[in-house]
Amino acid sequence: MKRKKISETIENINSKYIDEATEYTGAAKSTPKKIWHKWVAVAACFVLVLAIGFPFAKDLFISPDQKDIVDAIVMIEYDDSYLEVIEDSKSIKKFGLEKEITESVIGNHIAYLQKSVPEAERSNYIVSNEKTNMELLEYAPAPYKAVRILKDGDNYYYAWFCNYLVKNNESLPIQTAFEVYGIDEATDIVSITPVKTDNYWTANGKAITDTAAISDFYTEISKLIAFSFDEYHEIVFAEDLKKAEDEGGGDIGSEVYALEADDRKDIVIETKEGLRFAIQYYPFYGWIKITKTLSYYQMSPEISEWFENNIE
Repeated sequence: MKRKKISETIENINSKYIDEATEYTGAAKSTPKKIWHKWVAVAACFVLVLAIGFPFAKDLFISPDQKDIVDAIVMIEYDDSYLEVIEDSKSIKKFGLEKEITESVIGNHIAYLQKSVPEAERSNYIVSNEKTNMELLEYAPAPYKAVRILKDGDNYYYAWFCNYLVKNNESLPIQTAFEVYGIDEATDIVSITPVKTDNYWTANGKAITDTAAISDFYTEISKLIAFSFDEYHEIVFAEDLKKAEDEGGGDIGSEVYALEADDRKDIVIETKEGLRFAIQYYPFYGWIKITKTLSYYQMSPEISEWFENNIE
């Protein structure tokens, strides 16, 4: 039996991981028409939430009853990255954004946009070289890449940073992810909270607010070397997959990937501006995954010890 690739085994993943991913949506002040789009290969906003890896065509793994949920994700492609338009009040609260988009939170103009399929009623957005009635604006309370504001006619939406456009054989430094949220030093972080591995970021332990502990975390995690998905996959899975193949196992891929998914733990970092984002780590495997950079970081003895000492 040939070894299965991830794209051939995702459909066998425990449904709870699919459910967690497909719950991800978001909302804004006004209640405009739903904006839909044809699925493109967007990693962090859906596929990476599955704790599996990199983007695949949706038809490889999305069942008919989940298709509408996935199609409802609206993306903005800007500055070599994807942003997701969020319309759900729970997501707005979770990310630490202002409840409503008012004049006080609308910042400076960034770029004019247009629909990627102009004639379509519902479509993704891309940058326009001409002035339009669609704009990408800064979020005034925290004018970072983490969050922008989409103006489409008279309607305003939050646009949350999903991920940089990174190939499977490329990686980005971990500091690149922190910079998305305006984190340049440890003092830009106010808390680190262990949360349940679900879409709601429900606290699963005491929030860490001690400045010394936060400083140690930032110092040690910043030292980690970045690995691409291909490198990570070869280091973590290749041996187990080959062993399972040699032993003639049945569900070779899904069994191995499910073990990784079950090892996953999440922490949520809150910035001084109140923005929140999650980091996934795998204590048994010894890896950290940052969806914003589509990259993996092998845990050092120091950062492993930090998690052991600070996360109950």
